[in-house]
Amino acid sequence: MKPQKHTRKEIISILLVSNMGRKNKEIHVSRFVFSLFFYVPLLILLVLFVLIGLLFLKQKEQATLQAQIDPYKQTIAQLETEKESLHAENERLMAENAQLQQATVPEPPSEPDPEPSPYEGAPNGYPYLGQGGMLVSSYSEEQPYMSINTHTDGTIVAAGDGTIISITSSDTYPLIIELQHEGGYTTRYMCDESAQTQLTENAQVSTGDTLFTITVDNTQFDYQILFENEPIDPLMVIEAKG
Repeated sequence: MKPQKHTRKEIISILLVSNMGRKNKEIHVSRFVFSLFFYVPLLILLVLFVLIGLLFLKQKEQATLQAQIDPYKQTIAQLETEKESLHAENERLMAENAQLQQATVPEPPSEPDPEPSPYEGAPNGYPYLGQGGMLVSSYSEEQPYMSINTHTDGTIVAAGDGTIISITSSDTYPLIIELQHEGGYTTRYMCDESAQTQLTENAQVSTGDTLFTITVDNTQFDYQILFENEPIDPLMVIEAKG
């Protein structure tokens, strides 16, 4: 037979003594329970110590990170200030550039003054009104006047304001009326058919006033302009009017 080992269970007695005259109390606990009451607080204190240490390390780490971030914040703030300064400078330069562009824009070339017409003040009206009025021949050195084919009831009118200085006739023209105008101009209205006029010498006429009326179809009417007694091309004067 194997010898049997007898285990002994250790019990710890705790005596609670009252100083108030009450009965004393004795508590019996096992060593395991007693160990729990002894080591658990130590374990709790150890855990608290570890947690406090971790919290301290965390705060220290955050402080270190904050210390590293602060210079960047200062740099960012400085860059923002420089950005605003550059923006203001850019706007100032743009305004100066716009002023310079306006100052350097060349003025459009002025249009040259129109050349004065060589026939300024000349009687430039067309001397015929009515049907027909077709130009038969133009001015030339051999023929110092223009010829117009006219029809019945067409009217010969003054080419400009003036004074009738003569009403005559010739072998070629039964009726010739001559007007004196300002500026040294004279106009002659010559009709190769008989015609009647109600005007008299020294009468004043205005541009467009009727001098006489055509009474025969296909009557040739010759018109002449003289400047200081020298004939000039009537069409040049009429065209100068525009």
